Amino acid sequence: MKFNWGWLLRVLVLILLYLLLGNARSIQENPFIPGAVIAVNMIIPVIAGILFGKWAGLAVGIFGTFLNSLTPAGSFFEFLSVLPHGVMGFSAGHFKGRFLSVIVMLSLVIGHILNIIMFISFKVMPITLLLNVSFWLALAYEIFTGAVAIIVIVALYRICFEGKWH
Repeated sequence: MKFNWGWLLRVLVLILLYLLLGNARSIQENPFIPGAVIAVNMIIPVIAGILFGKWAGLAVGIFGTFLNSLTPAGSFFEFLSVLPHGVMGFSAGHFKGRFLSVIVMLSLVIGHILNIIMFISFKVMPITLLLNVSFWLALAYEIFTGAVAIIVIVALYRICFEGKWH
């Protein structure tokens, strides 16, 4: 079996994009979880999974998140997100080829739920936060805006590089 250098290059570019977004100066602090940020880079493993398959999504999620946790913008929250972001990218790739908006929403929901479980398990997020309606509204907003961004980016990629948009 011949090694696919094109696949590796795509994964490396997406890991780099994850790191760039994770270190962007425009990243906002999470208003509900002290010490955490709004993770705009969380969409990158999902995009990797949808465009290049489950193993690309897994690799971008795990390596991008781990490397980002080591940067100046990284935190313990980012480190705890390594596995959830890998699973999120893998799930997006696993369901690749089905109805795009459902895959995107499902993958983002899986990632957020796993993040919450990790944050509560390691006591960096109080479990009482789950009773806060504003927390759930903010989470829904983050999932919705992430889904819209992913759908637009995937469509643009497919139009530009594959000559199709579905």
